[in-house]
Amino acid sequence: MNVLIINFPGEGHINPTLGIVKALINRGDSVHYVTTEEFNERIEGLGANTYLHPNHLKGRTPQNTSIHEFLQVHLRLSFDILTIVRELADSISFDYVYHDTFGAGLLVKDYLNIPSISSSSSFVIPRERFLEIIQSSTSSLNPSPDVEKENEALTERIEHCFDVKIKNPFQFLVNTANLNIVYTSREFQPGVEHINDSYAFIGPSITKRMQTHDFPLEELKGQKVLYISMGTILPGGEPFFQTCVEAFRDFKGKVVLSVGTDTNISKLLPFPENFIVRKYVPQLEVLQHTDVFITHGGMNSTSEALYYEVPLVVIPQTNDQPMVANRLEELQAGYRIDPHEVSIKKLQEAVQLILSTPSYHENAKMISKSFKESGGEKKALKAIDEYLAMI
Repeated sequence: MNVLIINFPGEGHINPTLGIVKALINRGDSVHYVTTEEFNERIEGLGANTYLHPNHLKGRTPQNTSIHEFLQVHLRLSFDILTIVRELADSISFDYVYHDTFGAGLLVKDYLNIPSISSSSSFVIPRERFLEIIQSSTSSLNPSPDVEKENEALTERIEHCFDVKIKNPFQFLVNTANLNIVYTSREFQPGVEHINDSYAFIGPSITKRMQTHDFPLEELKGQKVLYISMGTILPGGEPFFQTCVEAFRDFKGKVVLSVGTDTNISKLLPFPENFIVRKYVPQLEVLQHTDVFITHGGMNSTSEALYYEVPLVVIPQTNDQPMVANRLEELQAGYRIDPHEVSIKKLQEAVQLILSTPSYHENAKMISKSFKESGGEKKALKAIDEYLAMI
């Protein structure tokens, strides 16, 4: 089969699909993945064909981008993706498109007139409910005249060039299909009793990244390990990381601090001897040695930690992170600190509470078990085959 994969250029959207890509290729399918330069190495390393477009998301964070500017990013990405797809379609007959809930997936489906399967990298919120939430929360937020004009021009251009219809400006945020693959377990999904059977819960896709690193993993062996990472898009992170340095300079064990690519490490120097600080950390490998993980609560990082039975301290910033933090507290596998509450004392207390309360680790272990029993890529491929056979 020829499989076309369309995704949104974010770590939390790309990484969950890697296991599916590997499974498809291993069984002989031909995978064609439209993505951006920063994800090329890890996708191509699995044996997929990659096609690159500019990343209009670069430099933007949820904190500095309005909803209407974010929709503009989606429109620009969609035009570039559809341009690539049009070229590919001249020589490749695709059997279906596998697309993220964010982005151009449904437009590509309509343009090629082929079946689509959705990839959900976060908790499921049914489409109608999601649209209600987004429309009510944005109804009072009017775009600037320039943004509105640009969005209208981009919409017209896409519809004219590719003969597709953008049915709802918010469809870029909720590309659901008749089959939706969800990278968590039914046990971790909140309100699962309200989710219909078009959603296949397969557990998180934990696939070794095809990336080189020089991280000294041997220094973590036999140590109590505290790992701190706030994802790839924490703006102005230096004050937070400085608080962490002060809070854990006397931590009895190793502190791994991942500061991301935009942090000025020189502002944090000098580091205590028990700290290992890097702009990039091989997260899956580090988590296998970790006792407590301080994180923003992104679905990707949370799932990876729980998979390796690591309880969390969550400081949610934006998007689905407060929802993830709430779920961890409900299941008592994590402790939540709101961003405005962060202090040396609060961080120390949270880490000490988790280390001294065995139930946090036990509950993380139970969620890990539910992940591992969800069926993974094997279940996803079976659901895909059964769905395609019915069409």
